[in-house]
Amino acid sequence: MLDIAPASANSAVAPAAAWAPPEQTLETLSGLAPHTLLTHADLYPRICVRDPYYALKDVTVMGAGEVVARLPVQQDPDAEAGPIGLGEAGRHLAILGSCASALMSPKDGQHFYLACGARGEWLRPEPMARATDLLWGLAKAEFTGRRTATARTLLSLPDGTPFFRLEVDYNVLSAAAFTRLFGEARVDMRREPRRDEGVQRTPEEWARLRQNPYSKPLALRDWRPDGESLSATLGPVTAEMCKGHFALHPVMPVAVVAGGMTRVATTLLRRLEGAPWARCVAKDVRLKADTLAYAGQTVTFGAVRRAHDGDAHTFTCQASVGERVVAELDVTYTRVD
Repeated sequence: MLDIAPASANSAVAPAAAWAPPEQTLETLSGLAPHTLLTHADLYPRICVRDPYYALKDVTVMGAGEVVARLPVQQDPDAEAGPIGLGEAGRHLAILGSCASALMSPKDGQHFYLACGARGEWLRPEPMARATDLLWGLAKAEFTGRRTATARTLLSLPDGTPFFRLEVDYNVLSAAAFTRLFGEARVDMRREPRRDEGVQRTPEEWARLRQNPYSKPLALRDWRPDGESLSATLGPVTAEMCKGHFALHPVMPVAVVAGGMTRVATTLLRRLEGAPWARCVAKDVRLKADTLAYAGQTVTFGAVRRAHDGDAHTFTCQASVGERVVAELDVTYTRVD
């Protein structure tokens, strides 16, 4: 799918110090030379997400609209028998795709990259253990219209073996357009300054002190089984659940919504199989996201099994706020143990 394979864990990779100095903010991201390291200061003002939602390491330019990065696994895949769960894989790859898209943006400056669709394919059918080392992510993006972009991404094991491919579509909004469309989501999240304890800490230590809501599954409740369907609710959504997505406008990331839908689907698979310990591997994935869930709203996640062939179960999932559909997901899971 992509023309360049990610480097293996044993490849010779230049140290970060040999690339662009981290304190030097680039005025533009267009036409950067290969092996340019993109810092937070380069990316944050352009892609409009922050840590802890953003967790990429060493984002590096590989060519026109093409970047490579290291990706952590922060959440237990639970029923998904892979190195990383689908929701978290989508989170990291969608962010990486927005970084690649920013390289190709016809206009520099602040833009919001809203994932509106995705098509994924799991490349390895066998069960695998959760990854304990950083994974490799690769993304190549292009603008498909004045306000739309698509990124083709690839996720690989630490040794460079590819195992998941995802194509992500974005609606690209300027800051002004985003504010016009999502102004009702604005929340003033300013707080009193952190109390001075007289302790000197590095930025990494401060980061560890902050809670990362993306390191654990969503706290779903009100589980309701009904034959070959299952639903659960989340909420009201808090601003704390949306940290880093987006500043002053806390909305649930599409990838996190997708993670809620896959969790309901895998829980339903276990229930229908009568095996609460069962694990499964995803096959084809199709996502459509038309809108966003805001802080203060309650989200309902539902899954229906629409096909069953041996160990393979195909689900149609939906996330909604009241009558408004936020996102839809079609996924096939195959039970492997």
